[in-house]
Amino acid sequence: MCRLIRSGIVTLVGKPNTGKSSLINAIFQQKVVIVSDKPQTTWHQIRCVYTDETAQIVFTDTPGLNKPVGPLGKYMTKAVRNALEGVDVILWLFDCQRGVTEAERYVYDKIQSVEIPIFAVLNKIDLVRPKKIEKVLEDIGGFGPFAGTFQISAKNGDGLSGLIEGIRTHLKEGGFLYDPEVLIDKPIRFMISELIREKIYRFTSEEIPYETGVFIEHLEEKDSEGLSIRAEIFVSRDNHKGILIGKGGKMIQKIRLSAKKDIEYLFDRKAELELYVRVKERWMHDENLRTKDLDFETTVRKSR
Repeated sequence: MCRLIRSGIVTLVGKPNTGKSSLINAIFQQKVVIVSDKPQTTWHQIRCVYTDETAQIVFTDTPGLNKPVGPLGKYMTKAVRNALEGVDVILWLFDCQRGVTEAERYVYDKIQSVEIPIFAVLNKIDLVRPKKIEKVLEDIGGFGPFAGTFQISAKNGDGLSGLIEGIRTHLKEGGFLYDPEVLIDKPIRFMISELIREKIYRFTSEEIPYETGVFIEHLEEKDSEGLSIRAEIFVSRDNHKGILIGKGGKMIQKIRLSAKKDIEYLFDRKAELELYVRVKERWMHDENLRTKDLDFETTVRKSR
């Protein structure tokens, strides 16, 4: 007999840098989606499967919502729109430190017509005084009514258990949506490319634009213990290639070693990683390049 649990899909929305990816990592207590101080770090919707004894919650991380600029912006807006279809709960994240701005009005315009329970999630409460939290609560009042309001800190874990319980009460009773061993509903190639892209953003700061793509040219499981990976990094200009490689190859080596460490941790196995940088003007206009690492069915499973 199949065990009945509560299950459903939860989509996170909000303006860039409200902490959506950090919240998911905090719930899973490990890095399952990439994080960066740069806005628009998340390009695609990513489903992460949280399973415990009584529930299975499929969290969908989405790009930050703002007015789209260029092909990348339009692609990300489309990803958010798709992520709102067929979900059970929406978590709208607000950054207590930055407060409510005109960007929230843009988010509201995109989600106000959906007939789905919306939770207001006030993040980064550890960084502000109580009066600032009260001001945010007052400012978001016009966007309601909300199905629930939660105050959390993704950084230190405050309020997460209450948020999970709130979500659980809004899910229907039924069976598993995914095999309980599935962790991320994305191919291994995609997750590896995301981890590499995160390191590029972290170590190159503002020198490298968002239009930097990472694509897995070769992925082989050498044996049950190891992965062999060769990845291409696309940039639009020759000087960006020079920045990524760095003097004497130091920058690309730094990116490689840091990405290799995270890959080995996520997949719980050794990894050999090679990185190559290629210049291809206007590569972001090529949809086949933007999505080519998504055309695989293999999901990322939990480490044992």
